[in-house]
Amino acid sequence: MYDGPLPEYEINKAGIMVLCKACDRYLRLLRDDGQHPDHHPNQNGQDVNKLIIDFCKDPKSVQEIMDEFDFDSRTSFRRKYLTPMLKNGVLKMTIPKKPSSKNQKYFS
Repeated sequence: MYDGPLPEYEINKAGIMVLCKACDRYLRLLRDDGQHPDHHPNQNGQDVNKLIIDFCKDPKSVQEIMDEFDFDSRTSFRRKYLTPMLKNGVLKMTIPKKPSSKNQKYFS
């Protein structure tokens, strides 16, 4: 059962506008402003989410991504970056039917 906030809506002559706050945090990943807490600037102030997306134009393994961006913790990397980007559809799996496959790679 869903226990999150219900969407807010407005009906007017132009149509119906629906605001789904649960989706907002994932949409923020797509923005390039880097000003929102969901954006994670690296030491040079660059948005790590965008860097990962650009790096994954060609499929990459979790280890390749972690090595490229100097992540130490696989758990933290998955929780903070990989899972939100997969849920949002920004990254995709090469083997979606076997998410835990040792041959799994991710691409944008």
